[in-house]
Amino acid sequence: MIIATGSVDINEATKLAQIASNSADDLADKMKNTVATMDGKTTVSTSTPFDDGKEHNEGDMWTVINDDVASAMYIYTNGQWQVKKWDQQALSVKQLSALTADLGHVTAGTLESAIINGAQINGGTITGSAIDQDFTSSDGNHYQLWADYNGFHYRVTRSSDGMVQDMRMTDSGFTVKGSETVPTVIAGDSIVSNNITGTNVTAIMNLKGNTVSGSSVSGNGLSISGHTIACSDGGALYLERNGGGGTTTDIHAADVYSNGSKLKSALSAKRDVTDYSPDEALSAVMNTDVKKWKYNNSDNSAGSQHIGPIIDDVNEVGKKSASIANDMISTDENGNYFLNESNTISILLAALKKSNQRIDELSYRITQLERKNA
Repeated sequence: MIIATGSVDINEATKLAQIASNSADDLADKMKNTVATMDGKTTVSTSTPFDDGKEHNEGDMWTVINDDVASAMYIYTNGQWQVKKWDQQALSVKQLSALTADLGHVTAGTLESAIINGAQINGGTITGSAIDQDFTSSDGNHYQLWADYNGFHYRVTRSSDGMVQDMRMTDSGFTVKGSETVPTVIAGDSIVSNNITGTNVTAIMNLKGNTVSGSSVSGNGLSISGHTIACSDGGALYLERNGGGGTTTDIHAADVYSNGSKLKSALSAKRDVTDYSPDEALSAVMNTDVKKWKYNNSDNSAGSQHIGPIIDDVNEVGKKSASIANDMISTDENGNYFLNESNTISILLAALKKSNQRIDELSYRITQLERKNA
């Protein structure tokens, strides 16, 4: 006979019994809606994985299905159930009612949506009643962009003075309204027929890949007419890189005709100034070959003949067809070689200075010998 001593909390015991009963009912309910193979390798249930009393091994599969809709799949990995993610080849469905995913490249038929957010829409045709964009930027300027049956419109209202810059594109041409009105006609890739004047010419000159031709383009002292670019206010013409700020850009051309060239040579514009050895200059000149040649795309006229150093960018070191001093060579941002004429002229001046020095020395020695033998 066992006689219990002490006291028992009836309420606590009742609570524990109730929890155990609820757990048993919950497990029974889950088991009722769970079908598994004898070895537990494949399990289909309305619940996420739970302890179903079976021994599960690596690679076993558990599928959650409710109302004939599979919502998740788990694979038994490293002693626990881990949800399986689907790749684009495994996912093949007839219709999706809701989807949150990074779809990558999507090929679809008709796509209907209230709002489409994205960085870029390419190709095809955009149809609808209108394109409408209306916002105020951080600088206070108000921007409007819209398209309707009257054309394509772009309007900017400046916060500083309230000036309105209004542009419209229709089948009749391109109109800019603001402090000036600028009508023109756009045909293909060319802007033709009419004059373009006023301060707004800058926006048009920024067009890339087009040809501006016809009567003239003028504004801010610049005019383009036929084959002539002129500054009507008598000022200089500057070609600058993006952003300007006095940073000039390179010009690529064939023959350039001018009354002279001006290279910036003021000491105030230079740094790291050191002496260049005349001996080094003379050595550079003596080791540079001078050749006669023609450009590949030139004709056989007398003007096609050229004389000068050649940069051999074809043959490897040791098999060069012509020699040239390194100080006479420069490269552009694309790694292309070209003759640095400014350096070449300066090297020739230094070499000439060294040659004259040697001539003076030899003349002195000859004079001394003549006096000695007189």
